[in-house]
Amino acid sequence: MPDIYDRAKALATRMLSPRSKGGKGLELVLRRETVGDYDPDAPSVPTELVVNGSGFREEYESKYIDGTLIIRGDVKLLVSPVQLDGSDMPLPLSNDRIGFDGTTYTVIAVGPWNYAGLAVGYELQVRK
Repeated sequence: MPDIYDRAKALATRMLSPRSKGGKGLELVLRRETVGDYDPDAPSVPTELVVNGSGFREEYESKYIDGTLIIRGDVKLLVSPVQLDGSDMPLPLSNDRIGFDGTTYTVIAVGPWNYAGLAVGYELQVRK
């Protein structure tokens, strides 16, 4: 029998899925560039992780915009815990790039919705 956390993950997945699949979200593309270990004999070649997911954009209320941690223009992205192909979404990291609704954002801060070790979703502070 699924427990409350599995049901919460399923609910978040349904709500944040793209509108084309009955949800309230839009498709997004998360990109992460990683550089291999240092090798003096061969230059390191960056590799890029590309993940297709979905999410929902929300504006910050003006009372939260303090000009230091959150600046005007920052937005909040609520990201589904599941990729479009059905596999689990990797934890987004600071400096990841996200393409959402025609705009590319940089991840500033990540707030995972992690209940009893189960990723139920992610709340991201992103900046243009």
